[in-house]
This record gives sequence, C-alpha cells and structure tokens, in this order.
Amino acid sequence: MNASKLLTHLSVWAGLWLAPLVWAANMQFGQILPYADCRSQLHASAITSFVGAALTIASSLVSWLTPAKVIADSEEHRANADFGGAVSALSACLFTFALLMQGIAAMVLTGCER
Repeated sequence: MNASKLLTHLSVWAGLWLAPLVWAANMQFGQILPYADCRSQLHASAITSFVGAALTIASSLVSWLTPAKVIADSEEHRANADFGGAVSALSACLFTFALLMQGIAAMVLTGCER
C-alpha cells in the first residue's frame, strides 16, 4: 500500500478514528479544567469542547466527501469506500453531539460546584 492509498483510507475513516480521540481528550480535559474555570471564570472547558466539536465536524466532512474522490479498482471497492465514508461521517456526528452537550454544560456550570 502506497502513501496515497493510506492517506485515502485514513480520510475515509477519519470520523471513526479522529472523532473518538478528540472526545476522549475532551473527557480528560473535563476532569482537569473545571478547577481552572472556578479560579478564573474563563470557561476553558467550554472552549475545549467547542473546539473539539469543530474538529469532529471537520472529520465528518472529510469522511463524507473523500469517497467521491476515490478511484476504485472495482465497483466493490467503490461501494466499500461509500459505506465507510457514510458510517464514519455519521459516527463523527454522534461525537459532535456529545461534545456540544459537554460544551453547553460547561457554559451553564461554573466549575465551583461540589
């Protein structure tokens, strides 16, 4: 597999590997940043959640649009790319929703609640 094919495969499946990584990182930041939010009222938790949501939206778009550019050897490979892109984009939408809900919760809560 050459570098071009590898990049294409990673792009098709970006919503299934990038979006969960962004969400997991945001979950870890959600354990740390409320202490900083309480002291400074900066809402760093909300900022990281919304930036993460933007990244997952980007991964969804990449996954959705890449299969149209795939030059497949056969119709089966093209169908696999279409299916993978659709599943990956929908998965990224699910993680985007989770990140948006976390960001909204971070805007409502100050970080000082115990």
